[in-house]
Amino acid sequence: MKFIKTDIAVVAAGPAGLAAAAAALEGGADVCVFEKSNVSGGAANMGMGPFAVESHIQQRAMDPLTKEKAFEEYMEYNYWNVDAKIVRDYFFRSADTIEWLESMGVEFFGAMKNFPSSHQTWHVVKPEGGGMPGTRCAGAMNKKIQEYCQEKGGHFYFETPVTDLIKTDGKITGLHAKAADGTEYEVEAKAVIVATGGFGTNPEMVKECTDYTLLKDMFTFMVPGVVGDGIKMVWDVGGMHGRMMMEKIQGNTIPGAATGEYPGFLCFMQGSPIAVNKYGYRVCNEIVMQNPSLHANIIDMQQDRSVFKILDDKMIKLFAKKGLEFPSEVFPGDPTIDFDERWTDAAEKFPDCAFVADSIEELAEKMGMDPEILTETVDTYNDYCEQNYDEDFFKPRKYMKPLDGKKFYGYRFSVGAYGSLGGIKTNHRYEVLDKEGKVIPGLYGAGNDANEIYNGTYCYYFPGNTMGFAINSGRFAGENAAEYISES
Repeated sequence: MKFIKTDIAVVAAGPAGLAAAAAALEGGADVCVFEKSNVSGGAANMGMGPFAVESHIQQRAMDPLTKEKAFEEYMEYNYWNVDAKIVRDYFFRSADTIEWLESMGVEFFGAMKNFPSSHQTWHVVKPEGGGMPGTRCAGAMNKKIQEYCQEKGGHFYFETPVTDLIKTDGKITGLHAKAADGTEYEVEAKAVIVATGGFGTNPEMVKECTDYTLLKDMFTFMVPGVVGDGIKMVWDVGGMHGRMMMEKIQGNTIPGAATGEYPGFLCFMQGSPIAVNKYGYRVCNEIVMQNPSLHANIIDMQQDRSVFKILDDKMIKLFAKKGLEFPSEVFPGDPTIDFDERWTDAAEKFPDCAFVADSIEELAEKMGMDPEILTETVDTYNDYCEQNYDEDFFKPRKYMKPLDGKKFYGYRFSVGAYGSLGGIKTNHRYEVLDKEGKVIPGLYGAGNDANEIYNGTYCYYFPGNTMGFAINSGRFAGENAAEYISES
């Protein structure tokens, strides 16, 4: 057993833990960070950048969105079923946090939208070495924060997961951890910040705490190690159970599609393909599905939580000629290149998710639908296209394109999630509360472990929110923990 004495111990080195460590070090504390992986960054290494409003980057892009307007819209979107004080503090300091990150050497490509009607709040990180941003570019930010922490004297223990917290006379006074080489640590600390990223890869917790089954009707990024261990540690020392849910978005049933392995799925995200349920009936005005949150909610309402989107070879040729109706900031390439070859390959490898056929009837059979019903649905839709009026869902005419090509393609979408939300209940200072609602001295929560700023669905109107909340909540927790130990 090795003994370590420090001011503040941080559990996990994702964006929340890194920000917490940096802020605590700036507050004059000695900080030790314990991370189960061999690298820092956690799920943020798969992301692109954080949310901020009224930053100098957003203002340079001439986006007029204000903090007050963003707060009002966000609270209305969530029906005020979130902690208003936490949202207010987060939004109002988010621009300053961008400058804080820049002071550590983080560079931003710009403030972007996620889809045409979203706000320009997504502060996408400039990739290491330059070039165009894409998935995983936020890894450059995580690296800079870690380097900053180490320059200020922060200590990192990688491949050293925390096993439990130590509570003495009602206060948190440290933790135990065990390294990959078997070395056990007992850490004496004046405060502990838990930021382990949630429970989104733990099938048992997902099933127990939500009504989803991973990889059956819920598809997440399955980030290794995000299994709810930090949440359970807090519960074990008397922490209150916070509200727990999945951070719903449209989900990809083909492994790798969400990270660019099958870019053809973007063609199905356009406004022109039609969306039908497992019975072959159309379910919505398809252009609303450009917002992955609304897409997820529509899917969630269907039998078996599945929606099938259908397009034909004529649409692919049109997208190739004129470009996508809704271009993607995440995947800026052309998904129509070799579309037929790639989607045929996907259909062979994933016959329950991707489909290719020479007729609507054949496509229906492959998707497990009644051919007569799907044929009637398509015929009716084609009539709407001819008359330039969608009698069912009133889709704008510019997206009304008949399905009358020579080849047809389908894709089964399910509900997805970036990960989980909540589990640890905190106040607006990110101090963990016990089962009676009282503060547990010396214990703080941040990031997805303590994220209660969503009402069940990710708000794509303000992109960058999960990473933004992780960084800001971590920063605030670090500041508050440093203040706590200076006064104790």
